[in-house]
Amino acid sequence: MSTSARRRSAARLAAVQALYATAVGDARIDEVLRELLEGRLGGEALADIPDPEGLFEPREVATPLAPADTLLLTRLGRGAGAETARLDEIIDGSLSGDWRGTRLELLLRSILRVAVYELTAIEDIPPRVTITEYVDLAGAFYDGPEVKLVNAVLDRVARQVYPDAFAPR
Repeated sequence: MSTSARRRSAARLAAVQALYATAVGDARIDEVLRELLEGRLGGEALADIPDPEGLFEPREVATPLAPADTLLLTRLGRGAGAETARLDEIIDGSLSGDWRGTRLELLLRSILRVAVYELTAIEDIPPRVTITEYVDLAGAFYDGPEVKLVNAVLDRVARQVYPDAFAPR
């Protein structure tokens, strides 16, 4: 993965963290983004380092994250933060049956909001790249059906927004 791709991936993660932080706290999106950009939030992740002999539990080690693409982070964070009602409507319309986004965990809803914002508002990123990035991001937090749900919702949205990109050849 190129350096710029890693920076864009880091921006997506940070945007989801920012949106989540505004939902659980009383901070505004611009405040959270400023803290992220100034390095007071984020910047590290915990990684499990297994014992090579399998005798002990894995130990956690803080590892630095790639620096985020600040332009993409700001676009995603501000855009998704400002348009949550529109994004929730799109997410609700893309869920199966009588499911509504309000039934989803806040982290999962934050992932979907940022991803749907990227699909619907940022035209210079191919939709398949967006889907892959957020499915991978969901997989970093979940190992169950949530990852498939993210994939299904984003696939439905992308097919509506970019029908030519998904047309049979």
